[in-house]
Amino acid sequence: MKAKRWVSYILTAAMSVSLAACSSSGEASDSGSTTAQTGEAVSSSENHETFKIAVLELQLNDESTNRAEYFNDYIGPKYNCEFMFSEACDDLDSAMTFIENAASSGCDAVINYYSGGNTEQLVQLCQEYGMYYVENAGRSDTNDACYQAGYDNFGGGFQADQVDTGRLFREYLLETMDPSKEHNFIIATGGAYQGNVLQTEISTNMLEAIQELYGLTYESTLEELVTSASPIEAVNDKGIAIYCYPGGSASGWLEGISAALQTGKYDYLLLAPQALGNVGTAVSEVEEALDKDITVIGFGALGDALNNAFNTTDKFGNTTVSMSTIKFTSLVSAMAFSKVYNMLTGYSEVTKADNGEPAVLTFRMEAVTSADQLAEMSGWDTDGKWVADYDVVDSFLGMYNEGLTAEQVQERINAVTYESIKERLE
Repeated sequence: MKAKRWVSYILTAAMSVSLAACSSSGEASDSGSTTAQTGEAVSSSENHETFKIAVLELQLNDESTNRAEYFNDYIGPKYNCEFMFSEACDDLDSAMTFIENAASSGCDAVINYYSGGNTEQLVQLCQEYGMYYVENAGRSDTNDACYQAGYDNFGGGFQADQVDTGRLFREYLLETMDPSKEHNFIIATGGAYQGNVLQTEISTNMLEAIQELYGLTYESTLEELVTSASPIEAVNDKGIAIYCYPGGSASGWLEGISAALQTGKYDYLLLAPQALGNVGTAVSEVEEALDKDITVIGFGALGDALNNAFNTTDKFGNTTVSMSTIKFTSLVSAMAFSKVYNMLTGYSEVTKADNGEPAVLTFRMEAVTSADQLAEMSGWDTDGKWVADYDVVDSFLGMYNEGLTAEQVQERINAVTYESIKERLE
């Protein structure tokens, strides 16, 4: 790590001097103090060292916009941080180029939302430039060696509870589909072929639900279907057309989905990646042209795309999307921020599991099936109603919680439930 940081760690940990003022990203909006969940006084931004954090985005959508607002306008002023955001990076070369540019711009840490299965390579690159690194991914066969290697700049991952999220899609299909009627499916498997565990779980659960509903047998294994890097037919003994289509952000992906829909063969579009904002027009055009009702089920996030999808009806009187899962972007962002901030301020132990290896923090999704249900949450994660407010963020930070552990941070994340948020914000 850069030598200048070791001095800042000592100063920050001791809290004995007044450190640098707010970074150039904006003036501090909170010049007084608030109260953390621990009951201790929370210092204003003028008491924090200045850090610059790079955010590597996989997609540019409602979620990334919401995240930038949260980091720039809310987190930055309070914790004296400046943020640098990438364009969409969907391959290793673009990810590495951004990290190199971030280093040149003086960034101290990287929060990575590109999950291409290249953890160790990116950790090593950040280490070369003296930057800390965390990623929106869990621990898997592709990065397990990195977790065991003892890199002092690696703070581990943060991700959705993969198994629970996949279960939401499986249960919805089983509860709402009538197996006496024949349907044909496009399953957008997203980055499963790159090792994205969440999209692997969602895609697998969708295929399993169809298998259970129709009692069919696939010629290929589920793993072969889900992790294929090119489009593949899930050939089965019942003759149900199931087209597995990878990707979700690269150029040409939407055109491929649209071309498949235009064949008129498919009436279900199941989305593992967050692509609701991209597919709505394509689906509507096909419905109009072919007079065919297409049901869309997909991963989502609070924002305009999801609001539009649940509040727009097609020619058949159905909403654009029938079911989606949502996450609270500020909570996920706070999980990521707390990891790098704990390392930057000398509390790296908070990012480690009991065995001393980097910990993975997880959050749970909520399923949404109606505009009314969504409306209850539509004002959340906006200015003045952030799900992860200062009290929540401070509860994740070692500088305010003596002896804080990763296990305790996880418990505090789990306590941020739909019910507790509603009670606090409404």
